[in-house]
Amino acid sequence: MIIYNLTEQMLHKLLMETIEEGYDNQMEERERLLDYYEGVNLEHDLKQYFDSESLSAIPPMYINLVRNIISRRALVYQQQPVRFNDKYNDVIGDFDSFMKQFEQLTYLLGTEALYTHWDESQKKLKYRPIHFFVPFFKPNEDEPFAIMYQAESQLKARSEDAQYMFWSKDTEDMEGKHFMISSRGKITSIVDGDRNPYGDVIPFNIGHRHLYTRDFFREGASDLVDGMRSINIMLTELALHGRFQLGQPVFTGLDTEQRITMGQDKALVLPEGANFSYATPNANVQAMIDSTKYMVDSIAQANNVRINWTNKGQESGLSKKMSEIDLQDALRSDIEQIYRPFEKQQFRIAQRICEVSGGIQLGDQFSIDFTEREVPMSSDEEIKYYDWAFKNNLETRKSYLRKKNPDLQDDEIEGIVEQIDSEAPETPEGTLIDQIINAQE
Repeated sequence: MIIYNLTEQMLHKLLMETIEEGYDNQMEERERLLDYYEGVNLEHDLKQYFDSESLSAIPPMYINLVRNIISRRALVYQQQPVRFNDKYNDVIGDFDSFMKQFEQLTYLLGTEALYTHWDESQKKLKYRPIHFFVPFFKPNEDEPFAIMYQAESQLKARSEDAQYMFWSKDTEDMEGKHFMISSRGKITSIVDGDRNPYGDVIPFNIGHRHLYTRDFFREGASDLVDGMRSINIMLTELALHGRFQLGQPVFTGLDTEQRITMGQDKALVLPEGANFSYATPNANVQAMIDSTKYMVDSIAQANNVRINWTNKGQESGLSKKMSEIDLQDALRSDIEQIYRPFEKQQFRIAQRICEVSGGIQLGDQFSIDFTEREVPMSSDEEIKYYDWAFKNNLETRKSYLRKKNPDLQDDEIEGIVEQIDSEAPETPEGTLIDQIINAQE
């Protein structure tokens, strides 16, 4: 929503209009995407495509690959990046583990908001994803100066008196605001004077799945969700066909008022001229199965992911590496276009929050190094690589141990290296990498 002029009275009126015009209706599509991500309400989503008589024979059949495909595609934070600012690293908290989920939600929804706040008890930054929010813009600006979102946690259904949190930053018209407003128009103060303590910064960082084109809210994984719905319809049809393959009893030449009971323990006696048979649908079940597999493969490939069917032959290591080229390119694009700018903006937000709420100066220096995703090597390839790297001083025993087990502490690594050195005279001949592997075992 674009705002041209702003006063406090106009602001309250504008927020009430936004709530009354259907805050929840704007978020209906995001609810559907989250349903498929979590795997809930899928049965109800399918029922609209089948009449009650059809579904009386079988329950709706469905699987949910949405989360699986997204988790195999959103891999930027699979390994922790390295951030170069020690003070920032001291207060960043569980940001890396949180960002794994945030990356997946951004891929799913297209646009996701991250709320950052200060935890005084732990002296660290805390984070919360905001799925449903309304941004407000000044004319000719692409980034919002204010955000409103429903304050209830756990995505509770809208109540009769829902509470909405509002944040805005300093503008030419008005100083930044922070307060809570109900769907009945009641204003609840959270800070003195309802003033945003961070001034020209709002504690929200917005992640987008792709760069700006026409709208602030980017398109998410609607194609993945719609495709998954079509697959579930096909699976339900397959289940129906499987049920009907048993056959439908058909009687001809009978008076419609005659009643015949059937069963394995009952003799079937038909009047003269009557016939009995089983009718089965003339459906190519295997073709339907192949079509369903093709749909799954198409959806996965559109998201740079491959599905490994159990009946496929074993692939060589080179073939697997070649198949991941598109995924590697997509991840590099995500890093440079989405998450490197996101991390820099997050640092600027953290700077202000730590300064105002925590009394900590983080300084201005910040850079980040994202870990390049590596295709796993076979045991033979790994031994040959490290043997060559050790001989050419490109790797050390410590670097090898740290890569194999990132949870090892420095003193533990030192202990393993000392153990290798102390046992070296008694170790059978072999490569250096063999000695290290034996020591770990």
